[in-house]
Amino acid sequence: MRLNVIYGFLFCLFVEGLFSCSKDKTTEPLPCQTNTLFETEIKPIFLNNCTNCHNSNINYAGVVLEDYESIVENIDHSMSEINAGTMPYDEDFTPAINSSLIDVLNDTLIDKIECWILNGMENN
Repeated sequence: MRLNVIYGFLFCLFVEGLFSCSKDKTTEPLPCQTNTLFETEIKPIFLNNCTNCHNSNINYAGVVLEDYESIVENIDHSMSEINAGTMPYDEDFTPAINSSLIDVLNDTLIDKIECWILNGMENN
């Protein structure tokens, strides 16, 4: 009987050791550890993806996304639309998520914008 208890105890230790061992993981740096630059990283995203409809000449829904002030003023709505895939629109005014002509913004671009927001939306 005593031998069974010892074997049971050793077996439990063995099983616990199996599941508690883990490979050391290196954590990747968070994308927001460096400050994203507005002029060279954020503004071009909006100019390349939004200003076909949201510029000073064609300000669809009264929204202009050409400069720092206008982008900051509309950032919450812009991000909700971008994350939902409903912006940008293609030339037929079909949301990107339903369009065969354009793609939704990729995660890398969205992450850049979100990091810029988290870092205080600096005009740098």
